[in-house]
Amino acid sequence: MTMSDAPDGSDFSLVCDDCGLIAGLLRAHLRSWELAWQQFSRYGWVGDPRAAGPHRCPRCLQRTATSVAGGDVGAVTSSGSGRT
Repeated sequence: MTMSDAPDGSDFSLVCDDCGLIAGLLRAHLRSWELAWQQFSRYGWVGDPRAAGPHRCPRCLQRTATSVAGGDVGAVTSSGSGRT
């Protein structure tokens, strides 16, 4: 789950499924999940537009892109798993 409701339902947060970054206290400014997701996706968050996610923050996307470009993804062995 990547959208977290306050126990009393008065607020919600967006949580990155990779690093756990939390963008909280969203209801006061953005009122609804749909509006919040629309705004966050404009600023680089990616994922399923539904509240259940998954969602990833721009920092994790950049880290993944840098790792792939730098060859840090690990080679697959002939058995199909693990680093060589």
